[in-house]
Amino acid sequence: MSNARQVKQRIKTAKNISKITKAMEMVSASKMRKAQERALSARYYTLALSDSLATLAQRIKDESLHPLLRVNTQGKPLAIVIGTDKGLCGSLNQNLLKLVLTWLKENPKGEIVAVGKTIIRMLKFWGLDLKAQFSNLPDAVTTADIVGLSRLVIDGYLNQEIKSVNLFFTDFINTLSQKPKRFPLLPLASKLDELTSLAVTGPKPQYLFEPSASAILDDLLPFYIENMIYQAFLESRASEHSARMVTMKNASENAGELVDSLKLIYNKERQASITNELLDITTASMALTK
Repeated sequence: MSNARQVKQRIKTAKNISKITKAMEMVSASKMRKAQERALSARYYTLALSDSLATLAQRIKDESLHPLLRVNTQGKPLAIVIGTDKGLCGSLNQNLLKLVLTWLKENPKGEIVAVGKTIIRMLKFWGLDLKAQFSNLPDAVTTADIVGLSRLVIDGYLNQEIKSVNLFFTDFINTLSQKPKRFPLLPLASKLDELTSLAVTGPKPQYLFEPSASAILDDLLPFYIENMIYQAFLESRASEHSARMVTMKNASENAGELVDSLKLIYNKERQASITNELLDITTASMALTK
């Protein structure tokens, strides 16, 4: 019966694990819905901002109007990696790490800014030095929470300490699909060319810039950079909670299957034990009758 007791204990442990993973699944599902709503609703604003920037770029021929439009020949490439603070979200951080390592092969002198305890540990495990790291940001992140990161990027580029900036984050596709993404943020000159090429062709409305195109760029370009970083955070949060919910759901189902298989083993062990006891009783009875 000792083996049956061990199996019974394993059944109890598997049931407890199933309760924990089920609770975590429900919590992640609640957070996921809120994060998805924020990410999807912010996409429309980001698209409208990009369209406004494209409209402005079509009417600007002189890139010297703003220093953020120049292409730096000095400085180092920078990667901003937005991971998670917590684990238990499947291969989300691992897939992001693979994309960053590929970028490092292309840019061996590149620097990394990491966001999230889990991705920070993974990058350090690979022996990578970090230019800066951020963690414990609130789940419902706001633009105020990323001001430090935005200023680091903008100031570094203006001082020509940074040559280019790439955002690495997990893009939210749907609840069951999240993909690691590399988004080139700076230099903005190439990004403006791309936005302009995507602009709608045909007759366009006439605009009068007040006070001037240069003054608008002074506010719009830094805000565009900040907004793109913020959107990357929203996409990452929605992807994180979706991946964790799916992972916990799979864990709960696996725990349930494990309990069923252990119950079958336990019943077989118990049946074998009862059979042996009956044989012992029968053997003893036959010996006494003799």
